[in-house]
Amino acid sequence: MSAPRETHPPDLEEAAIWQLVEFGSYEADLPIWLELAEAADGPVLELGAGAGRVSLHLAAEGVKVIPLDRDPGLSSQLEASASERGISLSPVIADLGSPADVRLPGEPALAIGPLHFIQELDDMGRPALLGRLAELMAPGATIALTVVDETTLLSAGAASTQILPDMRELDGWVYSSEPLWVQVGDETLTVRRLRERVSPYGQMERTVHDDILRRVSP
Repeated sequence: MSAPRETHPPDLEEAAIWQLVEFGSYEADLPIWLELAEAADGPVLELGAGAGRVSLHLAAEGVKVIPLDRDPGLSSQLEASASERGISLSPVIADLGSPADVRLPGEPALAIGPLHFIQELDDMGRPALLGRLAELMAPGATIALTVVDETTLLSAGAASTQILPDMRELDGWVYSSEPLWVQVGDETLTVRRLRERVSPYGQMERTVHDDILRRVSP
């Protein structure tokens, strides 16, 4: 009798799974987001909140957070994770690539953009988003965005003979995401990853995933 075939853990969306694998254990930036949030006089808007790595941390510290993401699956996962922790979060589903359509439940005093989401927007999308935020946020608000420093990234890769993959076990599935290479072009920065997952029955699936970011200096 052959083992049944499953495609992923039934309680998690695909995008949420890979966010947890590749970024879920990253904590180095959390203190700065908390410091900025505590200094803000009002709610904090997280742009591209995803599965909630940062929003959940801030909310657990008593910060009023407005998580925003375009992916309904990720937003649902964030809301469920918050409920499991006894935290109240109401994600806003909106596409930052169409900023004119963004609506918020209040005026944030701080907007944060972890994980280089700003580099996913093109040369027209970035100023359009910033202009829309100027309309939506409280007077005197602050915007803090993460930007990849490709020079540091490349030098770190060159200094290492092997970069260990990000790994996580979820409901008997084992996930692995290994950075293969970084390609820097005149306009874009491409990070290629080899994604692997092994089911509880030993079946392995492999895919190649590219993150394509526009080159943006601070």
